[in-house]
Parts: sequence; structure tokens; C-alpha cells
Amino acid sequence: MSWMNEVLRHSSRFNRTYVEQSIEQSIEITFTKLINCLYDEVTSPIQWVEESHDTKKLYLSDDTCIMYRQAQPLVHLYENNMKKTMMDPLELIDWLALHSQGVYDYGQLKIEIENHLINQALSLIYCAHMPKSDHPLLHGEQYVVQGHNIHPCAKTKLGLTFDEVMQYSPEYNQAFKLNWVLVKEGLLYNNLEAEELNILAQFSGYKGEIPVGYHLIPVHPYQFKHVISRVYAEEIASKRIILLSHRGGLVKSTSSFRTVCPIDGVTPMMKLPVNSQMTSTIRSISNNSIINSKYIGEYFKYIYQHDERLQEISLPVLEFGGMTYCHPLEEKQRNLSFILRENNAQYLAADASLFAATCLFEYNELGIKVYQDLISSAESIATPMEWFKQYASILIETAVTLMSKYGIGLEAHLQNMSFEFKHGMPSRLHVRDFGGLRIDTTRIPRWVELTQALTNATTEQMYEKVQNTLISNHLETLVAHFSEDYGCEESDLWQWINQTFQTVFNQLRLQNLPHVQPDMNAFYTETINEKALLTMRISPASGDIYVQKSNPLVTYDHVQV
Repeated sequence: MSWMNEVLRHSSRFNRTYVEQSIEQSIEITFTKLINCLYDEVTSPIQWVEESHDTKKLYLSDDTCIMYRQAQPLVHLYENNMKKTMMDPLELIDWLALHSQGVYDYGQLKIEIENHLINQALSLIYCAHMPKSDHPLLHGEQYVVQGHNIHPCAKTKLGLTFDEVMQYSPEYNQAFKLNWVLVKEGLLYNNLEAEELNILAQFSGYKGEIPVGYHLIPVHPYQFKHVISRVYAEEIASKRIILLSHRGGLVKSTSSFRTVCPIDGVTPMMKLPVNSQMTSTIRSISNNSIINSKYIGEYFKYIYQHDERLQEISLPVLEFGGMTYCHPLEEKQRNLSFILRENNAQYLAADASLFAATCLFEYNELGIKVYQDLISSAESIATPMEWFKQYASILIETAVTLMSKYGIGLEAHLQNMSFEFKHGMPSRLHVRDFGGLRIDTTRIPRWVELTQALTNATTEQMYEKVQNTLISNHLETLVAHFSEDYGCEESDLWQWINQTFQTVFNQLRLQNLPHVQPDMNAFYTETINEKALLTMRISPASGDIYVQKSNPLVTYDHVQV
């Protein structure tokens, strides 16, 4: 199969058996995520689904069925009294496309899955046993070998060569220098302070003259090579944008890829547009994300200056603002911009470690899940269940307090939440990346002047964001791994999580906050919305698509609300 040949071509220096095992692992990972999405979303042409023990059955009709067993990750197809075992996810995509009859774009999905399979296999081959950085922040970002916990295109990076994937993906632990351009003042909206611009200029290492009336702007090397000259040809010709040959400022990628961290551990991090499709989104940056970032950062700073309990359990990674091209053409808006973000490495104690939550459930160099290694290191002071409870308590209390008390709907999925650990125990949550927040504008001070964007949300949209990312993504992942690895019943774990939600809501009620009871009622509905990640990828409809799932807080609730 052509994608396997591509993997072999890029891994000739490795043992052939090891490479083939990594290819098989890539297939298993992809099949699992793909089938789980098809099952959860009942994506066309699937008509109905059934589950028994560890076996999922996905029906197109009474005599046409896909069967998948988690314990033995092979996909069996039953059609017209015939059985076929599918050995490659691309076979399944072709079959789904045939039966979809053009309703959904499985053709494009096949391109994305193929790219994912190549990058997933190579990530396993090169990175599964590779030493990680000793940088206090980057170390815990680089265990992202499998990427997004549920998306079947987790390692898709369309448009990047393998050399570029290897250079810029966090798991490869490669340092690189940024490109820099001069942009005429007035071309970009700018809400940074002069001091912050000076820090950027110093970090760049650029020794040339910065002409009066120009800003020095960082650009991701991929963007500089493939995008800037094409999108901004007119501005370059008129010298409103001047491309520099200088490269400077040594960085490494974080688990979010386009957010880079200076390896000095002090200079602010930079979120930079990268015009490549990763998972399901082209990673450019909208005007509103830059404009709102500074106001949201100031609001978080205000909250944490006044809320002692939040100070104890969590830390917002503040955004200082940035620059963006305000232009009628969206392509020009989104491809020359950046957000400057606080470098939270400076807040870590010498005996603390920090891990992006998305990396906790990956395997370390010894083949042990990262979170299990942390639990083992804490065994002299806590049981695994005590570790679980502390992790979930910090996460739930932070998210629910920010929502109910301050109107902030966190995008609390695994990538945006980082946990600080002391002696292996969760001690503090680091909250980062404000672009996906949903803020209920009826609950915030008037001085928080947000521009009209998705960030400005209704109460229901705020609920939806928190439920979808906190419950459906983060907590479900935590429960699934913990029950599998420590033999706990999922029902017992969810009952404890349910009690924690109720405790936090009751503590907030004692503060006489006006929204606590409606918020609590909203979280105890029979079903909650979950993003249909696969259906959204292949559907001709634009915008978010959700499926209704049973709410585990209600399913395992023994207390009437």
C-alpha cells in the first residue's frame, strides 16, 4: 500500500521489524479512533449501532454490518452473507464512500487519513523512545506521539513534507529559529505595549536597522517559506512588508504545534499562524482572537488577583495581545498575525513538573503511560484513587468556578489544560489558549470590551463549551484510562465526579451567587452535546455539528438535584 511504502522510505535506518510494528500500531490507533467516531456519531451511511461487551456493531442494513472488537483491533465487514477483514483504514474509507453515494466527502477524508497514517507511524518510529527536552515546560509537551485523543486525523499535517513535520512537530524535540519581517505601522492592528515589542526585538537577535514607522514581526518558518510571499505579494512589492533574510530567536514547538516556546524559559511564547490543515482545521489565526486576547488576559488577571481559592488551585497563562492584519480579505487577515503569551515556565517550583494533559495518557520512553509513572512516583504519599480525586477536583472546581462565578466557559479539553505535579501529585492547573473560550457577556464587567466574535456567547453556548470539553473530552478520557489501568468500575469513578460537581456548586451557592442553581440544573440534563468531529469533517454543512449523548453526571447520579 502506497502510504506504507512512504513510511518505509523515511525510516530505512531503523530495524525493519520495528518499523512494521509501528505501522501496525498506526493502523490500530487509526481504526480505533475512526470506528469510535462512526459509532458515537452514527455517521452516514451508518444507520444504527449496537454494543456488547467490547464489541461494536455498526449497521447499514440488517445484512450489512461493520464489527469491531477493542481487544483485537480488526475491522470485520459482513455484507451479503460474506465476511471480509479490513487490514487498512483506507479500505474502510473507500467502502464508506461507496455506500455514502457522494452525500459526504469521504474522498477528502481519505487524503487526510492517509496523511495521518504516515505521520502517525513515523511519529511512533522516531519519537516513542526518543529522549525529551529537559526544559521545564517543553519536556511535558513532547509526549504527544499519538496527538488528539479522539480525532481520527490526529497527525494530519497537509502540505508539510516529512522533513518539515520532523522539524516543527513537538514530539521530535527539534529547535529552530523564527523568520522575521518588517511591516509598516498602520497595516497591522497592534495592542502590545512598547516594552513587549522591545522584548520581541531583542529575542529576534536582529542587528539591522528597523526603519522608522515599521514593526519587526515574528513568522513561523513554514509560513515564511510557503505563504507570505504569495498572500502578501502586493504589500511586498510596495515595501509595506519587507522580508528579511535574518532568522533568529531559538524556539521549540509545544503540543499545539503553532504555539512556540523560546528555549530560554523567560521570553513570552508566541502563537503563530501556520497555513496547514492539522486534524480538521487550517491553523491560521483570526483577527478577533488577537483583538480579544488582551482584554481576556486582563480579565483573568483581575479574577486571580481577587479570588484566593482559584489562586491556590490554578494559574491562567496570560495573553498580552498581539498583531493582526485588519483587511477585507480573510486570507490576508489570518496569515500575518501573532499572539504573545506568558511563559509559565517561570512559575514552576524547582521540584515541580508540568505536563500538557494531552500528553499524560501517552507512553514515556519506558513504555509506561506518563500519568501512571506520576502515580507510581507518588505511591509513598497517596493511592492511585487519591491521585485521581485530586486531579479531577482541581479541574472541576477551576472550570465550574470560572463559569458560574465569572462567566468564562473554558475550552477545557486535554490540549489547553496543563497540570503541575509535585512529588507526582497534581498540585495546580495551568489554563491556556483563550481563543476557544465562550464568555457569557451578561456576567462580565463592562470594562471587558470584547469584539463581536464566537468568544461572545450566550449562557447556553457557555454551558455547551464546558460540557463538551470538560465532561465529554477531558473527564471521559481520564475515566477511561483510569478504569482500564487500575481496575476501577467506571460507574464508581463517575459517581465520585458527580459528587465533586455537586460539592463545587454547593460551595458556590454559599457565596450567594445568582446563577448557581440554573448552572447546576443545566449540567444535570439527561443528555449533553458532543462535537461530531468526523461528521463535521466530511459534511457539506458549515459550522459545528453535535450529537446528543447521555450525561454521565445523570447516569451515575444517586442524588436528586
